[in-house]
Amino acid sequence: MMDQAGVIRASVCAVAVSVVATVCAQDKQPAAAAAQAPAAATEQAHAAETQQPAKLFEPLVRVMNIQGACEVNNPDVGHFAPAQNNKAYPLGTAVRTGPGGSATLSFSAQENVQILEKSEVVSAVAEKNPNGRIVRLVSGKIKTGLRDNLPEGSFGIETPSVNCKNVAGRGEFSLTVDATLVTFQAAAITGVALIEGPQYRIPALRAANTVNIQTSADRSLCRLTSVSGDFNVVLENGTDTPVSYGMSPKAVVKIWRENAPVGGRTIISTLVVGPTGMARHRFAYAEGRPNLATGELITAQEGDDKEKDKEELPVLLSKEEPKGKATAEKKPGKDAAKQ
Repeated sequence: MMDQAGVIRASVCAVAVSVVATVCAQDKQPAAAAAQAPAAATEQAHAAETQQPAKLFEPLVRVMNIQGACEVNNPDVGHFAPAQNNKAYPLGTAVRTGPGGSATLSFSAQENVQILEKSEVVSAVAEKNPNGRIVRLVSGKIKTGLRDNLPEGSFGIETPSVNCKNVAGRGEFSLTVDATLVTFQAAAITGVALIEGPQYRIPALRAANTVNIQTSADRSLCRLTSVSGDFNVVLENGTDTPVSYGMSPKAVVKIWRENAPVGGRTIISTLVVGPTGMARHRFAYAEGRPNLATGELITAQEGDDKEKDKEELPVLLSKEEPKGKATAEKKPGKDAAKQ
């Protein structure tokens, strides 16, 4: 009996010890879980910070939907050769189409550029954004098929005279070059584009807006014409605060540039003409010299029909008044004084 009692007591003690150990383990689990929770949250936050944004474009550009004559100049090869349909080429490859030819550049599943006939383009990496893309339009016409919500700085179009930044959505862009004139036209269909050139900028060319920009071969004259839609154009005026004007169809901005005879500094003269052909704004300034700026030269009284027949010529700061004219103007004053 005593042996059985000893066995029973030992079993009871073992059970008690087991129960105590279980209770202690359960008490420690919430504390361990509470200690692990902040660590897990910290790791998740760190992972979110270090996570790289998804790339919008593929590392190569794919030439697709080739119709008619189409050639590529792979920078690794160095000369033009017939393009292979659905083949990926390195950035920097030039693509040109012949009469009746066309092709599509695919930068991703959602971003593409259609090259129309007798056109040439070069694909490249955006200068200030390694993950962005640009198309250098050498000649001809292209159509963009991009997402409307592309981040700023993702896609652009460059030409010898005008640059288009923050391009998104669908649009049409054309470039014609001859011996005396470079003509660029941009039309936004569903998207938007920022148009930028020397001494001017169109912050947002939106849906149904079209602008035609002609630049002389020597860059001495630039003419912006609103073809369709209403948009703003920002013009430099020689100060730290550029001026902004609204452009309606047939409104024109003319910018003349010449080098001063003394010092060679560039003198810029700007004229804004309304849709009816009447001069609305005129000013001139010396580039880099805020103290040499005329300010607005057209007053409110110059808006009547009498001023419509006046000759619309640039006002140049380097242009001096003829001495004979100044002398002739002084003589009546002297005669009047004598009388």
